Amino acid sequence: MSLLYTVCFDIENDTLRRKVGNILLEYGERVQYSVFEIKLDNDSQFMALKTQLQALVTQFDGDWDIRFYHLNTSTLKRSMNLQGEAIAQFPSAYIF
Repeated sequence: MSLLYTVCFDIENDTLRRKVGNILLEYGERVQYSVFEIKLDNDSQFMALKTQLQALVTQFDGDWDIRFYHLNTSTLKRSMNLQGEAIAQFPSAYIF
């Protein structure tokens, strides 16, 4: 079963902000400038992502905050945008 997260960040340093965004794009999609919806295959992949981000942010000075919000089936069903449309639909495509 996949793990779904909303990841958001507030990062002062432009270079770090861009690098964090590029890493998160490998796992999901950008839904706002500093907000991503990502899909991970398992807890190991989640820990690897956190380790990768931690190693990156320690190389930079300045303030930063990265947060992961776990989404489950129940929260996904209740999540929507202002127009009432469903959000965080994973996968976004099926291949048959």
